[in-house]
Amino acid sequence: MSTHNRIREIRKSLKMSGPEVAAKLGISTQYLYDIERNKRGLNAEIAGKLSDIFKVTTDYLLCKTDENLYEHKSKSPDSHEESELAEIPIEKLNSFKLSYKGTVLSKEESEDLIKLMEMTLKRWKS
Repeated sequence: MSTHNRIREIRKSLKMSGPEVAAKLGISTQYLYDIERNKRGLNAEIAGKLSDIFKVTTDYLLCKTDENLYEHKSKSPDSHEESELAEIPIEKLNSFKLSYKGTVLSKEESEDLIKLMEMTLKRWKS
């Protein structure tokens, strides 16, 4: 399968229209369709944006692999499993986007949560 076919296949499987994807990319619908028909090349910026929009790896989008690693995970690329979180010091959590039930927490909410975790761990350790 070629990259342009894969782009069209993913877009259709997600039930996204050409105009919808083009708007998210900031390009014209015709430009997107030209990419899908292999009439225009795909630059790195658009490939990166498409992989974010489609929630697929760039390697999968570019047909470098047939395995889409994100298919096996219902999480965003910057989310972490519980076992991974165990390895992150609490003081470093403020460098991550924290979310709860799919909603990204504001900076203030994240700071409050981190403080709560620190207080809980201090009590637990004593």
